[in-house]
Amino acid sequence: MKRAGLLNEVIKIYSPSSQVNEYGEKVQTYTLTYTTRARVEHTSGNRSNENNEIFYSYQKTFTVRSYVPVTEYDQVEYNNKRYRIITIDDRIKVRNDKLIITELIND
Repeated sequence: MKRAGLLNEVIKIYSPSSQVNEYGEKVQTYTLTYTTRARVEHTSGNRSNENNEIFYSYQKTFTVRSYVPVTEYDQVEYNNKRYRIITIDDRIKVRNDKLIITELIND
């Protein structure tokens, strides 16, 4: 990553954790683990019909520094929307960054 000025957006990374509720059920929650700056690129988008509702699915690519602790199980929050991580491309040798490809979560 030779141009740090491209990292001009703030994103939050949430990691999953399992807890047992009062009924003994295992519930998965996401807790904020890291806040960083990223380059955000709109990859694609489409319209789909899920459960008789129209949902606009977007894919975004986030470029972050190589030291950012992120896994495929985490979620990324950007502009108050949550994104599911599809793949992480670790490009340490070439550009010293990570490419995170995500899709919008339908809540």
